[in-house]
Amino acid sequence: MLDELTARKLLLDLVTARPRTRFSISALCRAGEIVGLSAPSIRMAAKRLNEQGVLERDGRGVYTPHPERLRAYPHIEHWATRHASRVPWTGRWAAVENSATARTARTTLRHHDRALQLLGFHTWRGALHVRPDNLSGGVDELRRTLTGTGMAPGAVVFAIDRLDPATDRELRGLWNTGDLIARLTRTADELTRSRERLGTLSPEEFAHESLLLGSRAISTILHDPLLPEELCDPGPHRHLVALTTAYQDTAQAVWGRLLGLDDDTGDTDPPE
Repeated sequence: MLDELTARKLLLDLVTARPRTRFSISALCRAGEIVGLSAPSIRMAAKRLNEQGVLERDGRGVYTPHPERLRAYPHIEHWATRHASRVPWTGRWAAVENSATARTARTTLRHHDRALQLLGFHTWRGALHVRPDNLSGGVDELRRTLTGTGMAPGAVVFAIDRLDPATDRELRGLWNTGDLIARLTRTADELTRSRERLGTLSPEEFAHESLLLGSRAISTILHDPLLPEELCDPGPHRHLVALTTAYQDTAQAVWGRLLGLDDDTGDTDPPE
């Protein structure tokens, strides 16, 4: 079953996929029509994103995207190359401890947990989260990235090494690598089947399907913790990235024709 699509999610998917394209409100409403969303819901979502600074209206019914104002955009922007940040693992671990944040600070904790998820951390022993220290830049770079994407102000980032063998085995077993590989493989198969159906679907049908599947594929890539080769085969991740890149190229071409968008020129169809 495909994921539920809201007006907000549709607009965010469009502007993060084409961050240099200016969108007329008529093009956005046309996108909503293609996926079964009403024009009023699209206009309301655009208005709220405008208030949040993600869409800037120039007064002529045209919106300029500013996806960089989204906390997670640095991750989304580089979804296709994030696997390149993986470096050989020395056996050391990176950890984040956050017992200082009150459990009642729900918004802070929600942003904190999302930041940890995007960096592949796994819960271990209460307020402690860990991951292998196998990403470029090590703990210092993790600290900078987490701080920029919502880590709680009172959290502490540090390295762990020289663990006893039993504890090291415990940490290595935190991730269900079978499920990780199955999810990557299943998503790759969905993209392959969708591209095979391209000739049997109308442009509108493929656009709708590709929006949902492409978004799911990118989310799957973003939530892969990029474990070291010693813990998980990197092949399925690389395979999904290659398939998703080609799939998104096809989908963006179809969406561009349907909405009358010029590729990254900043032009759209005339405003209403």
